[in-house]
Amino acid sequence: MHVPKEIIIVVLAIQVVFSESEGLPGILGGIENVANSATSFLSGLLQRQKELIHRVTDTASNYINTAVETPRNLLINATKLTTGYIDSAASKGLELKIRRFIDKLRSRMPYGIPELGIPPLEPYRLDELDIHVDNSDIGNISIVLEDIVLYNLSTFVINKAKLSLIGPTFAANISIPEIYAEGLYNISGVLGNTVDLKGAGSFKANIYDFQLYVNSLLGFHKGVYLKTFDMDFSLRSIDINLGNFMDDDELSDVMNKVFKELTPKVIEVIKPDILPGIQSYVGSKINETVHQITLKDIISVLGNNEIREFTHIIAV
Repeated sequence: MHVPKEIIIVVLAIQVVFSESEGLPGILGGIENVANSATSFLSGLLQRQKELIHRVTDTASNYINTAVETPRNLLINATKLTTGYIDSAASKGLELKIRRFIDKLRSRMPYGIPELGIPPLEPYRLDELDIHVDNSDIGNISIVLEDIVLYNLSTFVINKAKLSLIGPTFAANISIPEIYAEGLYNISGVLGNTVDLKGAGSFKANIYDFQLYVNSLLGFHKGVYLKTFDMDFSLRSIDINLGNFMDDDELSDVMNKVFKELTPKVIEVIKPDILPGIQSYVGSKINETVHQITLKDIISVLGNNEIREFTHIIAV
């Protein structure tokens, strides 16, 4: 943020008029006063930006308790559906087999599975992601991300993996310690109905402790497909750097810190609005990939040992 040169010229002129009798020292003093005034102006502006962000943060935090209730209930209800099954000795044994199966898929992520039409997933590439936030507490913000590359997805940890014979239903909870992302961004809008946001350029981000929960009712007709697909996600923290943001390096640094503080909370606030679209996108992408894959195809690629325990639940 720069003080307009017109303001500096006017203030300099005033200083000169009122210090003509003082000569050069007076002029220099006037210049010094202008510099101090400009510094105070910038400091005050940045401080007001910070104070505004704190107010927005507090408001968002208060709103979170109700905003996240829907996805939280989804996760709890999905867990209840298979509680009896999970507690049985048979299901625990099946969970170990599911884990081995997922680990087998993990080992193929950097290379993909061409035989099944699955592309490489490490790193994972997205052409474009559009995010629009219209929230009375947060503001009206439009974000477009392009040429996105996500790294470290194959480092996920399997917290839970379940396969219920009723349905059959598959559920899993995984976590990724750290995801590195990079790409291009374009952002515009108003934060908190007060701060104008603008910027376009490259971005880099480190996402910490990303948690993903999925629950799906499976169907089989020639190949496998998802009859239903529910998901939830969260992250603990994020370090983000937006290049060429706000057209000012100092203000950009401040706002990058703001995004670091607010992003996890903002995600929880807007999740009820954005989650259905994400679920639909991810579910359709999975079905596009797997709908022509038969059990025979899977066995030929992953091996019979990992698959044969599940054949009795599949009606081909």
